[in-house]
Amino acid sequence: MNQNAKTILRPFYVWAFTEALIFWYAIEKLLWSSSGITLKQIIILGVLAQSGQILIEVPSSIIADRWSRRKTLMLSSTFMLISVCIVLASQTFLSFAIMALTWALYYSFQSGTINAYVYDLLKEHGEQSQYRKAISRYSTCQLAGLLISSLAASVIVKFGNLLTPYWIALIPAALAIVMMSRMHEPPMERTEQSSGTALNHARSAYRNIAAKRWLWLIFVALAFMTGGRFIWYEYYQVYILEQHVAPVLFGLTLALIHVGNMCGSEFAHRIKSPHRVMMISFASILLSSLGLILTSSSAAIIVFLIVCFFGSQASSIVLDENLQHETRSELRATTLSLVGLTSRVIFGIGSTFIILFDVSPATIAIVGLVIFFGVLAYYPARKHLVITGS
Repeated sequence: MNQNAKTILRPFYVWAFTEALIFWYAIEKLLWSSSGITLKQIIILGVLAQSGQILIEVPSSIIADRWSRRKTLMLSSTFMLISVCIVLASQTFLSFAIMALTWALYYSFQSGTINAYVYDLLKEHGEQSQYRKAISRYSTCQLAGLLISSLAASVIVKFGNLLTPYWIALIPAALAIVMMSRMHEPPMERTEQSSGTALNHARSAYRNIAAKRWLWLIFVALAFMTGGRFIWYEYYQVYILEQHVAPVLFGLTLALIHVGNMCGSEFAHRIKSPHRVMMISFASILLSSLGLILTSSSAAIIVFLIVCFFGSQASSIVLDENLQHETRSELRATTLSLVGLTSRVIFGIGSTFIILFDVSPATIAIVGLVIFFGVLAYYPARKHLVITGS
């Protein structure tokens, strides 16, 4: 990434690191389990969170496209604060369910908005060709925050209790709101595509994707990739609980998952050929998913999770880049929210299979693998992938 792009995005990268200090995420399922929540209820809470995101995913991105990307991100951090406060007030299935819905609002108001915000910041200065590098570096900064907070979680719990990470997480969440309030708002180009009703706006985003067959294939591939990542993000703690991985390793496991994500971001950043990134990434996902189906070793599980997230992170960045380059500014957040909506439907179908058949490590890994195979939809469109990673 050139120096001009780095200067433009430096304040945003600091915000990304701060906002990602979610100290409680690594021990969330342990808190649920200690509060009497069953494994099936944990799966249901995951479905509830994703269902909430299905309902708000597109509306929240339309708000970002038509109102303000910066203010939408401030609103997202506000929902994070509310989520933490709900858990601190009560630890029952009902409170966790409400928290899951509030978390859905937090995630939905970020989904698509961040990518659109970064692209428009760069485009304002004629640096949009640096997007893949820029979003890869954003992911690295965000994942560094998640890595630190994940490693800290086990230490914090040791000297406090399972609620202590939630108390500490209030600080970076509040700081993120203040920091984003001082950020620059890049201009958004307006055309007739964003005029009229919110429904018309969503239709315009859909028509933009459907106008080109190859772009539609990229859309589908990204939706399946995101759906597979959701399966593992929601259920990796259930997976390792059932595999009898020691609780002390929970924070370390999430930290190493973030290391895998960071390596995937840097890999996508540095490899010039997007098709090469996709093929190496898919091979990594395939081999690691097969390993997660077959293994029961704690060390092997952690290694396979790292490799799985490495591959899925790198390929997500490449697929996202191609959607960004083919989308107008006013439709960017909404277009990515349609990806998110589709991926959550895929996640919901996968979760239903897990609940109906068996909440077991093998079932989770098999469902994840089946979903990841949908990423191969990109292959007929491989010649259209943008080469901007050098």
